[in-house]
Amino acid sequence: MIGVLIGGLVTFLLGGMLLILIFGAQGIEADREAARREARKARIDAARLPRFFVVSQAVKPEAKDSHEAFAAQLEHYLEAEQVLADQFVSQPSLESLYCKSDTRLTWH
Repeated sequence: MIGVLIGGLVTFLLGGMLLILIFGAQGIEADREAARREARKARIDAARLPRFFVVSQAVKPEAKDSHEAFAAQLEHYLEAEQVLADQFVSQPSLESLYCKSDTRLTWH
């Protein structure tokens, strides 16, 4: 009698665990499919070229020179900031953390 009760209880528990496993797997598959759809939509959106990257007019020669000048100024500014960062890494302090470089970025 006790053997039959134990057997029924074990069968009930194993069946319940199997149902939990099956329903859990269905939820996981639904989540994966939703993630696949989101990723597919993101790839399609990313494949389209944004309008602000489309060049509709040729760049004027003086604009090229000003871009090169700005690029040189930006490079000089970044080098100065890198020197300050290196100083902070080698000797950390509040003064070196909040120290500002003498170079400023300007667009003419």
